[in-house]
Amino acid sequence: FEDQVIMFGDFLRPGYSAEDRRYEQVTDFTKLPQLFKDYLEDYNMSTPKVMKLVFFKDAIAHTARLARVLRQPRGNAMLVGVGGSGKQSLTRFACFLSEYTCFQIELTKGYSNFEFREDLKKIYKIAGKLL
Repeated sequence: FEDQVIMFGDFLRPGYSAEDRRYEQVTDFTKLPQLFKDYLEDYNMSTPKVMKLVFFKDAIAHTARLARVLRQPRGNAMLVGVGGSGKQSLTRFACFLSEYTCFQIELTKGYSNFEFREDLKKIYKIAGKLL
């Protein structure tokens, strides 16, 4: 039992819209690294900030979990780990898999309540366009 990994996802069939995807069990794990590389190429073509990721077994499992959590209504997660372990990159990639828009607040030295309100306005505008 310990050697057998059980994984589900709605990203197994590329080309379908988010509403038409089926949540199904992953039966062939050997195809996932190439599938994720193809998704990563699509991501890199659609954004100016290019990501270079290596999809090893744990990275694939974490991405599948993040995609599942983010697809839930009001889905959220608190990621804890060592800096530089890929938490932000995998989260951005999972958002892309789920066809969501990722917004990140950039904290600077002079970040105040005014900048926070402006960031909230941006988020609300993005959310309003998606509805």
